[in-house]
Amino acid sequence: MKIYRRMARHDLDQSMRRDLARHIRGLAAQGMQDPGRLTVCGLSYLRELERQRASERS
Repeated sequence: MKIYRRMARHDLDQSMRRDLARHIRGLAAQGMQDPGRLTVCGLSYLRELERQRASERS
């Protein structure tokens, strides 16, 4: 979350934190264990959530 905060220049809201945790738990349940890979996948997921929210606001 610190990496995302630096990149996006804002914090995550509770909904995004919950969605991110669910996504990472799902990846771990599928067997992904590498912390670096989980971080990259989590950041990609957050970027996609931001895009979706931006398009919903437009």
